[in-house]
Amino acid sequence: MCGIAVAIDWDGADRAVRRLIAGILHRGDVTDPLALIGDKIAMCTRRLRIVDAAHGMQPQASFDERFLVSLNGEIYNHIDIRHELEALGVRFRTGCDTEVVANAIRVWGATGIKRFAGMLACVAVDTATGEFIAARDPFGVKPLYLIRSGEGFLFCSEIKPLLEATEDGEVLLLPPGFMLTRNYCGRHYVLPSPTTLSASSPAELDQILSEAVRVRLPPELPVCALFSGGIDSTLIVHYARRFRPEMPAYIAVGSNAPDRIYAERYAELTGLDLHQVSVDVRSDSTFSLIEAAVDAVEAFEPAIIRPSVYTYRISQRIHDDGFRVALCGEGADELFAGYEPLETAFTQANTAGSGLRRQCLGMMHRANLQRVDRCSMRFQLEIREPFLDQSLVAFATGLDRSALLERTVDALVGKAPLRNLYDLYPSQLPTFIRDRRKALFHEGAGASVEQSGWLDLFEAALSDADFRDGQRQFADFSIATKEELFCVRALAAKMDVKRVPHLRGRLRLDLPRAA
Repeated sequence: MCGIAVAIDWDGADRAVRRLIAGILHRGDVTDPLALIGDKIAMCTRRLRIVDAAHGMQPQASFDERFLVSLNGEIYNHIDIRHELEALGVRFRTGCDTEVVANAIRVWGATGIKRFAGMLACVAVDTATGEFIAARDPFGVKPLYLIRSGEGFLFCSEIKPLLEATEDGEVLLLPPGFMLTRNYCGRHYVLPSPTTLSASSPAELDQILSEAVRVRLPPELPVCALFSGGIDSTLIVHYARRFRPEMPAYIAVGSNAPDRIYAERYAELTGLDLHQVSVDVRSDSTFSLIEAAVDAVEAFEPAIIRPSVYTYRISQRIHDDGFRVALCGEGADELFAGYEPLETAFTQANTAGSGLRRQCLGMMHRANLQRVDRCSMRFQLEIREPFLDQSLVAFATGLDRSALLERTVDALVGKAPLRNLYDLYPSQLPTFIRDRRKALFHEGAGASVEQSGWLDLFEAALSDADFRDGQRQFADFSIATKEELFCVRALAAKMDVKRVPHLRGRLRLDLPRAA
């Protein structure tokens, strides 16, 4: 896990990359030496030392020094790929997963990227030709942004450093599951679309999820979990403690937080070491906390910023307690119809549900996953998402809607396959969590917009006239509320938002029409 900076065919490449790295120092604990290829290609990494910490310096070279690779992320199957390459005669110098990426690209070319299971954003440079390959993981767990100017490219893990490195050009994002070369941009990953849908097998899901959690546990470092007392994070904690019984969990809560009751009951039942991080959204420091979250996340939309306030604080506390790696439950709601719109869509038809699920998964890189990456990496913390394991994704997308939904007294509700896992372990996974209805992260933490007085903060801070002026000032951003105006102003105070075109494209679902 780290932050990467790469300049290709860029005048002053050395200077530009040093400036980029200066803007992402929070993403790691050591700055690796800058590598120069001629005078127009430079690569550097701010590295959070996790995999082969002593020898994992980047960029890593392929066995013949032909390719250099800068990688942000973790390749969970790197040992298996290493064994394949060794069988072909490739010799390794380190235990680092980035070296595996370099050799896989050298041996198999760009198609080698399809072999990786994990989260990654990488740039590989052919030192002989100056050509490059940039790629991003299937769901965009790890970010990658770029500015293109003429024949030149600047790549970085965050937006603001790119804006500060050059006064020209717009900051673009490489979409999840995409690969970019000098003359090509296209998908290397496509979400499974099975023609035949099946029923769920709790035993099969049990095995898949257990393995997805296991491979994300760092073998040589302590690990913790983000916890809410909800269905998803409880499952992550349950499976992780099979391998790490001592693993603690952290919950961020405000006053009257619904999550606290469930989390405390579960901790008492199972002996979980539960740490509570208090976040009061009605304190005198609320606005400064919101501004800090906006700055970290590089976004302004309320659906991102509200939960970011809690993720920011919990990441800070986990870092202060000495952890570099944590697990979370992101992705479960998108895959298993945990959100109400997905429940409704799957109630209509498989095609309606799967289409909306595709939208939800496609938005994650600009919503929940961006929040998790930025807030955690602001405090040198790597958060891993077992539910986005590709085997688990294939399982979920192969389920018929009848397997995803179960009938309660009131309605059909989603996540039936995950709820069924609770029935496999009734003494360890309690029904009072199994039967919970979905609460958005910030709502469960105690910031329900209706009850917390959250919106009143912005009504008090901005007059109606100020709001109208702000709407004109940021007309391209479709500002609809005072909350949005406050956040976009906070973001604009830190960077030139008008040079970041994807910020103008708002996160909205295209809901299927009711039959």
